[in-house]
Amino acid sequence: MSDTNLTPFGNPDGARADLDEVNDGFVKFGSGWGGLSTLASDLSARVLVGRKGSGKTLYLRRLQAHAAHDLSIYAGEIQQDVPPTDMVIRYCQWFGVGTRLGQEYWNHLWQRAIMRSLVSHVLCHDAIKAKVPDEDKKRISETFRRLGGDEFTAHISVYSQVRAIIHANHTRASVEKYFNHPAWSELEVQLGKTLSKCPPICFYIDAVDEEFEAAPRYWLECQKGLFLETFDLLRKQIFGSRLHVFTCIRDIVYSSILRGEHQGRYRGEAHIRVLNWNQRSIEYFLKEKLRHLDASFVLKDDLESDPISKWLGTSTIENNRRRVKENTITYLLRHTRLLPRDIVYLGNELSLKMAHIRRLGNKEMLQQTIRNTVAQAAKGFGDEQLEICANEMMSNQMPAHAAEHGYSDTYVGNKHYAIGLKDDIIRLISSIGEDRFSQKKFANAQKHAEELFGKDTDALGVLWRNGLIGYASKSSNVERHIFYSDDNLGDFRVPADKKIYLFHPILIDSVGIKSTGNKPVVPFD
Repeated sequence: MSDTNLTPFGNPDGARADLDEVNDGFVKFGSGWGGLSTLASDLSARVLVGRKGSGKTLYLRRLQAHAAHDLSIYAGEIQQDVPPTDMVIRYCQWFGVGTRLGQEYWNHLWQRAIMRSLVSHVLCHDAIKAKVPDEDKKRISETFRRLGGDEFTAHISVYSQVRAIIHANHTRASVEKYFNHPAWSELEVQLGKTLSKCPPICFYIDAVDEEFEAAPRYWLECQKGLFLETFDLLRKQIFGSRLHVFTCIRDIVYSSILRGEHQGRYRGEAHIRVLNWNQRSIEYFLKEKLRHLDASFVLKDDLESDPISKWLGTSTIENNRRRVKENTITYLLRHTRLLPRDIVYLGNELSLKMAHIRRLGNKEMLQQTIRNTVAQAAKGFGDEQLEICANEMMSNQMPAHAAEHGYSDTYVGNKHYAIGLKDDIIRLISSIGEDRFSQKKFANAQKHAEELFGKDTDALGVLWRNGLIGYASKSSNVERHIFYSDDNLGDFRVPADKKIYLFHPILIDSVGIKSTGNKPVVPFD
């Protein structure tokens, strides 16, 4: 059986999928869908913001592939050779985490790393150096040597230069001395003048989500620095129209920026594209995927107008726990994190089940097959989200100077410790035990969380930011279920004054909590 037959919805991992497959199966959004409407030809889309699984890398790959076909532009390959997490932690701890000084020096680090990478391209990339006069190359080489730089023999990535700078400077004082060298200003001017003779240069810097999860607190500072430097370059007259940096950042990074002193500058900024997946957009995504699905994975051959009913053979799902019938698409979506990666995974699994039922002609167990498949997928989504929470809490507990003194591994990449934290998170959720609970139970959970994790760890805030806990809001007798989303990116803490709190439905399958009441929790209601 071919890979296509095994993955009829496509590869869930946009970073590894074949680019032709990505383009063939890419769901295009027309105008009015925010960042999801970003065209492959959009050179103004400098920063892509989204959660893990939101499609940041896929959108970046399309931007790079389109630019690579434009002979008037140099489009570098997408850079993913990120520095090791312990190096990021060590640099953060030299200057402080969450401090103004720390942020300034992340900005400086990215600025210097980009300039070094640019030097390597001007001197070594055939298509660029051919446009540069020998006299310019000589001046740039001489200035770079004054900064202590080795002679480049190939064009290299920005990430590699982040590693090189941290590796070469073993103390905070050494970094400060290097960054404050007067030759940097001279080098910038020389590069700016040289770029006027070259085609526009585009760097594509991907943010690898798996690395972010290893130490979110520290990678957040790193990505904030890249975000701010990207816009600093845009504002510099000598680079703004000639050097273009495209990058991806996590939603939590953008959220942190919107909570800071520069929120007015970056909220609604024209060069930022937030991949704002919600119920409306993810439903459109699913239906577009179904529109192109091979008939062998569709249960009904008739002229059924509803694509979900045609695909799964039913318009409703019997919820035996609550003794109600649910609209099929609502049932499917509420068991996901409203992410395209989840939809593609669940779509692949259900399509293979439908193909099996279609071949055998046995529809008696259809409802149970759908429920079992959705529950298994939801358990996987919940388990992954709990691991993300455990990693965030683990990195937040790291003492200052842990990397400098060689014991940061205790808090990063320690699978046994992470499993222990995940078990404690499950214990906390299980102590509540139901998907809908009162303010009193919420207050008791806060106390229990302090006993499990200490007063310095906001465990419920971590669950909130990762979409696992929410609350009910009632207006005109209509109850809405509110979870962390693009609409409240600036709210890092779960509100403590709500009458009713909720757990995401995926925790029913992942943790085993009870579903209470006759109305399911709908995270997008």
